[in-house]
Amino acid sequence: MPPKAHIPVPAAPAARPARRRTSRVLTATVALALAGGLLTPATPATADDLEEARSTWTLDGDARDSVADRHGTALPGVAFVDGSARFTGRDDSEIQLPHDRRLEPGDASWRLELQDVVPGELTRSHQAVATSRSTTNQGWAVYIMPNGEFRFWSRVVGQASWAQFGTGVTARPGASYDVSVEWEPGTVSIRIRGDATADREVPMAMPVVNDGSPVRLGNGGDRGTEFFYRGTIGEVTLAARSRTDHWGLCEAAATTTRTVTPPDLAGRSIPSDDVTRLALTAARNANRHLTTTYWDQRFADEDAERINLAQRLGNTEYALRGPGMVAVSSAILLATGAYDASDTGVPEAEARERVVRLVSSAAAEHRANDPGGWGTEARLWQSSLWAYYNGFAAWLLWDDLSPGQQACVTNMVAMEADAMPAPEYYRDAAGSIIRPGNTQAEENAWRSSLSALAATMMPEAPESAGWQGEALELSLAAWATPADVSAGDVVNGRQLDELLDGSNVEPDGTVENHNLMHPIYMLAFDQNVNNALAQQLTGQLPARAYLRNVDLTYEALVDLEFPSPPWRAPGGTIYEPGGPGIYYPDGNDWGTTFPLYFAQADVIAHSYGLGADLSAPPEDWAVRHLQAAIDLQDRFPDGRTYLNDTESNYRLREERTAQIAAHTFLTRFLNPSTEQCLTDRPYTTGTRDPLQGEMELAWQALESPEGQALPATQRAEIRAALERIGEADNRGRERAGVRLLQRLVERDTSGSAVIEQIAAAADSAATCVVGLPGSR
Repeated sequence: MPPKAHIPVPAAPAARPARRRTSRVLTATVALALAGGLLTPATPATADDLEEARSTWTLDGDARDSVADRHGTALPGVAFVDGSARFTGRDDSEIQLPHDRRLEPGDASWRLELQDVVPGELTRSHQAVATSRSTTNQGWAVYIMPNGEFRFWSRVVGQASWAQFGTGVTARPGASYDVSVEWEPGTVSIRIRGDATADREVPMAMPVVNDGSPVRLGNGGDRGTEFFYRGTIGEVTLAARSRTDHWGLCEAAATTTRTVTPPDLAGRSIPSDDVTRLALTAARNANRHLTTTYWDQRFADEDAERINLAQRLGNTEYALRGPGMVAVSSAILLATGAYDASDTGVPEAEARERVVRLVSSAAAEHRANDPGGWGTEARLWQSSLWAYYNGFAAWLLWDDLSPGQQACVTNMVAMEADAMPAPEYYRDAAGSIIRPGNTQAEENAWRSSLSALAATMMPEAPESAGWQGEALELSLAAWATPADVSAGDVVNGRQLDELLDGSNVEPDGTVENHNLMHPIYMLAFDQNVNNALAQQLTGQLPARAYLRNVDLTYEALVDLEFPSPPWRAPGGTIYEPGGPGIYYPDGNDWGTTFPLYFAQADVIAHSYGLGADLSAPPEDWAVRHLQAAIDLQDRFPDGRTYLNDTESNYRLREERTAQIAAHTFLTRFLNPSTEQCLTDRPYTTGTRDPLQGEMELAWQALESPEGQALPATQRAEIRAALERIGEADNRGRERAGVRLLQRLVERDTSGSAVIEQIAAAADSAATCVVGLPGSR
């Protein structure tokens, strides 16, 4: 038997803090009084009445909870001596306190009190006095550091490593200390009394709580060889207050200028063509898995209005992006009338409620609403994408959200848009690669999705014009080729050679990512197309910028040859002719099987009229890839797609597939015809009226120096026609105004660039908005 560790304890420790010993006595006294009829039992408290959960373990002989029934377990290496628990620095010398999520930090407030902590010898290693650190490396801890300092540690949202909060107090063997840690949103306060004094209040992000592991006293290691505490602890208290108002912080941060215009889907119906039918089948299958198996595994036990999401997992992408994609999957089906309750077994009202809970919970945890929350993109890579998914799903079901929940979402979306980074590049303007093997196409594209969502859903916000401009510029940068950097082309009012500082797509339409020529990342133009879909949901024409160079990349998928060598055998085109197979010339580090990813690209090309000159039309590829995706789903009764990590090793593979399927269906829903018009308007005004949007180009030309030089009579006639269009209050008058403008420019034979620009605007308005033939 090994010798007992020697713990020197002075006969009269200096400044020993007072100990509270009243809890059990009071409990016993109240029990006797009740039994004797001296007190009347109170009416049982309801859940709404319980503001604070608390437990106290007075370690004077056992590890029982003197306040509630969360009794601890002392392992054999713990001794109870002189009213304290003694820990001997061995693996079996610990007390385990049962996990209770109500006693975790991260709700309204949380408090840990350690009374009469008397350290033994310092071991020059980390000593875990108390910790909730789980086997998944989440939770909190109070350590005596190798240098002897008391320090509080916590996993926090958006940070891979543990956050550490020093006290400046060095533990002295044999001295007594009371240590308290209090957290509330945005700050942590650490207080030490006894042999030394410390008061610290510092900013702290939202804590990531443990996943069900017990709180441990005296031992924080998993391997049985480390983080042992030597010393005694007299008493431990954990207390936490629950929120009484889930959305109050959101409403306090909201501004009245962020009025939201919801999508307008009135009068639309589900198209009946084969591509739409297959896309809807794939979307419903994927949603069935999320609504049943996925929900039951992850959220079945969540009965509160608000779900703590970012605090559940140390990886914020998994915690926030996954549920956001789940919400998008359901919201698109619900908003378009395509949700099938008989298929999922979940009533539509409940499906809507789930979406609302997910998106409002994610938004409430954003730093726009919680000072310790997640975001923004400049601080936390990819957070604007998570905000897009949650914001887009919320917007689709906007009237289902309460005012407080709506405030959470608008605050989140606006803050992310306000803090958007500038475009980034794979090559610089001179063509030199500045990020080897790492295109920034995807980052720019998802950032543009958030900016465009902000501008589209909050058109009256003072920042809306700026958000719209950033969305256009990020999307153009995302899919820019080296040739674009010196091109004088003007797209939606942006001249490329003045806008672009580099490029992200190779001249042949391929992209480099993960040090591969990567077909999966060639598909990231879908996140630019998200912006077009948002515009169409409010009756606007999609901006040309959001589809720029998509045809180039799609052609590379279908018809670009990759000979072997130098590419992997057998060589050929990425799309294998005649079937749904995909050839990865440089390999694929995500797995082997992604038919739905490529189906989305096919549907985008088919729906927006791209790829007419390819060896096989996009519609044919869409049918092949969608059917291949459905065949994968048909292997499983719940509609999931993947069998194992070989097919896809992405942890959020089912959520991502469901989101892709839903967006693919939405693309067809909004584009039943393949003759979709795009607008080249410069967005010089905030109008959402597609006719007035097209007239921006005409006004811009008329007010230019060249327009000012037109003959006075001609200029006055054109101005009068434009004003007539602006004042028209019905479709008939709009058509008359547009036709008048067409006739005016038809009479001009000068070849003036100004007249050509006005004519182009008039023709676009005629054919794309008011249903008249073009003039030229």
